[in-house]
Amino acid sequence: MRTMRYKPSKPAAVLGIVFGIGMLVFGISMFGDAGEGRGFLVFWCLAVVAITGLNTWAAFSKKGSLATFVASDEEK
Repeated sequence: MRTMRYKPSKPAAVLGIVFGIGMLVFGISMFGDAGEGRGFLVFWCLAVVAITGLNTWAAFSKKGSLATFVASDEEK
């Protein structure tokens, strides 16, 4: 059995970080006008922080991979 890891290229992960920061700035700047949609904006910001953190880990960690695939040599 082989284990293969998927890791995005560093430029792709850095682009994800830049877009994540932009989306977080947008979400935080909209808090004043949110009204009843404030719960959604909290969820939005938490999701963006998680995605940006994952991209940061993938870009700058030696073992930062987004997925691990296990390939089997057996035929079914």
